[in-house]
Amino acid sequence: MKIYSSCLLIVFLAVLSGCTSMSGYREASLRHHAYANGEKDVTAAEWRDLVSEFQKVIDTNTQGPLADNAQYAIASSWMWSIKTGDTEAPQQAIEAFQKLVRTYPNSPYVPHALYWLGRCYDFIDQDYQAITQYQIVESRYADSELLEPAQLELARLYAKQDYITRAETFYSHLINSSTNQEIVTAASVELQALKSQQKLVGLPPKNKEQTQTQSKPTTKGLEPESLTREFGLTAKTIVIDPGHGGKDPGALGKSTPHEKEIVLNISKKLRDILIARGYTVMMTRNTNRFIPLKERTKFAMYHRADLFLSIHANGSESPQANGIETYYLDVNSTDKASEKIAARENANSGYSIQELESLLQGLIQQSKSEDSRRLAKHVQQRLVQVTGAADRGVKHARFVVLIGANVPSILIETGFVSNPTEGKKLTTSSYQHKIATAIADGVDNFLKKMGEDPLVESQIPKLAAKSIERKR
Repeated sequence: MKIYSSCLLIVFLAVLSGCTSMSGYREASLRHHAYANGEKDVTAAEWRDLVSEFQKVIDTNTQGPLADNAQYAIASSWMWSIKTGDTEAPQQAIEAFQKLVRTYPNSPYVPHALYWLGRCYDFIDQDYQAITQYQIVESRYADSELLEPAQLELARLYAKQDYITRAETFYSHLINSSTNQEIVTAASVELQALKSQQKLVGLPPKNKEQTQTQSKPTTKGLEPESLTREFGLTAKTIVIDPGHGGKDPGALGKSTPHEKEIVLNISKKLRDILIARGYTVMMTRNTNRFIPLKERTKFAMYHRADLFLSIHANGSESPQANGIETYYLDVNSTDKASEKIAARENANSGYSIQELESLLQGLIQQSKSEDSRRLAKHVQQRLVQVTGAADRGVKHARFVVLIGANVPSILIETGFVSNPTEGKKLTTSSYQHKIATAIADGVDNFLKKMGEDPLVESQIPKLAAKSIERKR
């Protein structure tokens, strides 16, 4: 994949224009201009030196008028450094773009950062991460000049992942609506190549959209995509929270991996399934790292989540304890068993007692507990159907990780790692995939019911329908 293009140069030159009296920034800008224009052969070390110069500008005043420009230029420098063969450059570019989005959310360079994040992820073959970034550009920055480039990259990735109908839809949309002749030409050539490739194969094309729907009987009602078109309602952004991580192992089994490892694997599978169904998905953690509970909800709110799913695995002193249960947040009442589980999950919350009491006092007015209860019901029902596990029911408790999320939020205990049989099943990829598929089905079922029974407080925003249909 060629990640270096004239588009990259144009965008980065825009960042570096309009230099002010800050001599350090001006000097670094002029050097970047010369390097990017190819006026000399630039080494990885020279790009790294330039990164240091822009970092000095930020360190002088992290919220100064040039701080976001300098941060974007840092990311730019790492992008160009990829061309020199610097093996650390792709990850450094990703981290620099992420820092821009996180630290300067109102910067005009945010949509550019998201788009180039997608290109970076694509470059290192993390397709689903790339798709997520392009989807964010598409949903939040529809008026941006990056919209059509993002849609073109989405079409390419959908084709690569064998979502043929979706890829064709994106290509056709760009061909018919884009005023950018370069994009129209690229879309036309690639769509024709995609169709030709299908014709060369003497069998029906491999198409995940078709495969996913073949085994499902036709039912009366609206599928999630048609629900979006009909009502403008759906959960566009879903945040998945794999429980525990890092120094916090979670529940422990005698001969099975720790809870933190199991739930991360389930969460990654759930992410991939939801993205394949058209959702934008973010994860609070993608690796084995510790995150305080209060930071997880902040992450969801920062990314404007419409649903929040916290994935856990249970543990018990009794090795006979087994089954799946799903929780939602409600402070009015709870049973002792739920209190015990909540106490274990609330460890390392990051809240002081005073902060927690303050949050709980104002919770009832802000809570989405009724919507969360219905989401929990749909997810729990589907989990039991798909896995055949014991049904421990839908419950409510004071889980810290759900506090502060003013959107439907649930915590799923996917089984007991302390149970020899169930714990072993939880470690297998096939069973983890069953759990992930069931949760995704539960989300779809919840959204389908929204068409008949709108959200209690109608706080999920209406979103523009996407002209994407699954092949039936």
